[in-house]
Amino acid sequence: MAMIYCRECGARHSDKAKACPKCGYAQYDFSKSIGVYLLLNWFLGIFGAHRFYAGKTGSGIAMFLITCTIIGLWITAIWALIDFIIGVCNINTPENIFAKK
Repeated sequence: MAMIYCRECGARHSDKAKACPKCGYAQYDFSKSIGVYLLLNWFLGIFGAHRFYAGKTGSGIAMFLITCTIIGLWITAIWALIDFIIGVCNINTPENIFAKK
């Protein structure tokens, strides 16, 4: 178990904690890669694969089900493009994508 610093308040806490015990700021899983997230988004984004990887299962299921219709395919394509742009913008702050809310 390693001690890390909270990005929000600077308090030290365990790397196993899901949130900072002092301020409650949600921590993210350091084992996940923003690069893998972006690749999943680029190649399988319309199916919501990147959302499953980020731990956002509910919206991943929604994307997958919406894709099953012709009109929904266009909706999820735009949704995946927006997620890709957000992922690129947060490349240096992956906690914005992988944080458990």
